[in-house]
Amino acid sequence: MPALGATGSLGRYTPSTNVATSEMAMKTAKTARWNDAGELTVGEKSVPAPSPGEVQVAIGSVGICGSDLHFYRGQFPPRAGITPGHELAGNVTALGAGVRHVKEGDLVGVEPLLRCGICPFCASGDYHVCQQRGLVGEAIDGGMSELANIPANTAYKTPDGIDAELAALAEPLACSVHGFNKVDLRGHQTVFVVGAGSIGLTAILAARANGANVVVLARHRHQQDAARRLGATEVIGDDDAGAERMKELARQQAVDVAVETVGGRGDTLLTAQQVLRPKGKLVVLGVFTQPEVRINALHLALREIEIVGSMTYAASAGRADYQTALEVVAHYADVARTLVTHRFALDDVNDAFGAALDKSTQSLKVHIKPN
Repeated sequence: MPALGATGSLGRYTPSTNVATSEMAMKTAKTARWNDAGELTVGEKSVPAPSPGEVQVAIGSVGICGSDLHFYRGQFPPRAGITPGHELAGNVTALGAGVRHVKEGDLVGVEPLLRCGICPFCASGDYHVCQQRGLVGEAIDGGMSELANIPANTAYKTPDGIDAELAALAEPLACSVHGFNKVDLRGHQTVFVVGAGSIGLTAILAARANGANVVVLARHRHQQDAARRLGATEVIGDDDAGAERMKELARQQAVDVAVETVGGRGDTLLTAQQVLRPKGKLVVLGVFTQPEVRINALHLALREIEIVGSMTYAASAGRADYQTALEVVAHYADVARTLVTHRFALDDVNDAFGAALDKSTQSLKVHIKPN
């Protein structure tokens, strides 16, 4: 797990302020940025040489996440001038002082969590709950650019045999790796995944990597097809037949772990809860946009269901979830690539967001290719 010990993990991270950088070290890069109206525009920016504890990366592929879409819709206000994109990977082009775990030319995936590096949570590997936490692409410039300077401790050298597109899939997949680690998922167990967006679909691979059986509840036909390609044991539609099948699974006490991956404002948490066997575990991966959602408290108590909140990824057990996710992507490379259904040039960033928003495009994961 080389990235955790990299220079730059000590002290709160701040963006490049290398006053010694000369004009000769400055580079120009095409980049997408949020403007004052909350819209994305593409233009040129100057990129300094990486400061101590940073690496500079030529971005090969960056995915559009559901949280990016929240900003694009105006549900969350983006920071004007910031370049979005936290699902990113590319080749190292320059190293700041003290960086030794990667070298120029290495393909790296980026675990985009910023943290102070010195609080008790960071020291224990739980940096995802650091009070000074932030995200590449929100707090600092992200991957929708030809070049990005990032903290060196977020850069992970990729396993052999994968490219930037596959490496960029490790970020959403790491969310499920973390959640399954929290409930100690075992190989003989059955997982029920509610939702088949990018988090739900990558959860299939994370569960398979643990040896578990996977049942998926998916609304759209193209999502159902994708779940089968990725190796789901069973795929259930969001219809009357699917509702009856869920009741049957509950009667059979077949589901050990249920994973909610949708969030938003619906009753998906209740759906996930009700399918569980007694003593089952419910993992909350979806991001809910309202603070109160329905659960069945009596059912929870009578069956001793455990609800486990899970946010992003960490190294709570001494090994980074993101590193595991890279290895899972490499192992399932052929089917993992089928998640990327649309690819756009950086100049077409708004078309890319449009494709990600429009369900009629049958998009799963939309990637932008800056280089």
